[in-house]
Amino acid sequence: MHKPRYQGIVSDDCPVVELPGGAGTVKLIAGALNGKSGAAKTFTPVELWDVELPTKGVPVELDLPAGHNAVVFVREGEIALGAEGEEHTIGPQGVALMERDGSLRLVAAQKNTQVLILGGEPLNEPIAARGPFVMNTHGELQQAMQDFMSGKMGR
Repeated sequence: MHKPRYQGIVSDDCPVVELPGGAGTVKLIAGALNGKSGAAKTFTPVELWDVELPTKGVPVELDLPAGHNAVVFVREGEIALGAEGEEHTIGPQGVALMERDGSLRLVAAQKNTQVLILGGEPLNEPIAARGPFVMNTHGELQQAMQDFMSGKMGR
């Protein structure tokens, strides 16, 4: 029930982390990596990283905060995801949900692979959803719909 806000974030606002060995880059939209923090301000700790892997076959280990899960979305190309010898291949427009401890290991299976990583701490809260509204309880959902219908939303 926080007041809505807009964050105008452009590419130049987002710091870029160079991966070891020239494996690629990570543009930090939200969250932190290697001492740099993304431009987005969030209510809970989350990661939103735009990863570019120009070279095929180079393993990359990315450390997310302890206890955070991640969604890995392959925008372009293909990756092998997981521990060495236990990788799963994910192709273009493919998604993997990672409940994990430790680092996230991925290897570009094609040149110029692009991946989005979305991570965060599980909130373990109830969810109530209807249409575009997502709240914690049915009562909050009704209040949000009433606020929208009466023109109070965001005021």
